[in-house]
Amino acid sequence: MLFSILGSGRSVHEIILILAMFILVLGYSFSIHEFMHGYSAHLLGDDTAKLMGRLTMNPTKHIDPFGAMMFLFVGFGWAKPIPVNYSKLTRLKSKDSMVRIVSVAGVTANFISAWIAYFLFTLVNVVVSNTSFTSSGSIFAYQMVIQVMLMFFHFNLMLMAFNLLPFPPLDGYHILETFIPVKYRLRFQKYERYFSGALFALIVIGVIVQSSPLYSLVEMVQKPFRYIIQTPLDFLSPVNIEINNLISMN
Repeated sequence: MLFSILGSGRSVHEIILILAMFILVLGYSFSIHEFMHGYSAHLLGDDTAKLMGRLTMNPTKHIDPFGAMMFLFVGFGWAKPIPVNYSKLTRLKSKDSMVRIVSVAGVTANFISAWIAYFLFTLVNVVVSNTSFTSSGSIFAYQMVIQVMLMFFHFNLMLMAFNLLPFPPLDGYHILETFIPVKYRLRFQKYERYFSGALFALIVIGVIVQSSPLYSLVEMVQKPFRYIIQTPLDFLSPVNIEINNLISMN
């Protein structure tokens, strides 16, 4: 992502502005994801995140520097995981159901955020289609607004898809684990480090060669969710805009 921005031919002023928007969007996307993990755990009886000061939307409490750098360089990354003590989840009878709720809370928040961002993007285009710009400043403001909305849309979808991958310590792994019969679960958990190692290897490959099977996996996961969001809203929009022409994230 960073290299595509630097090599886009934009002015220094525009690059600085885009990076500032990137930091804003990244801070929100990570924060809402981790906050919802902590908040759902809190509702189900675990106050670990609250006691550690992590039940907040303050990005400084959630940003993992290395994970943020990965997002900047390869297009996907991670935040500091919210601490959850699953033994304290007591509000429902089924422990597995509570683990699923906590695990899915973050990605659900990202999906809703992506939908809101694309809805606002569509709404702006509906308004603009009936508006005549009178100055270059108006055009610039319009471009910045849609850039921000598309960043919110793209980042939240990417973060959701990445976290749904079935590798520990991602949410997809914790969700998958709850469907494994208890008698096999301990045996399955013995291989966690190997799954984690595979994930790390895919990330390293992506950093070194700017290409990795991980990209394909993330794209495969997010594609149906992108379709669910875009298809009905694109039908309502009188402006047909190709997202990849407006903002290149990879």
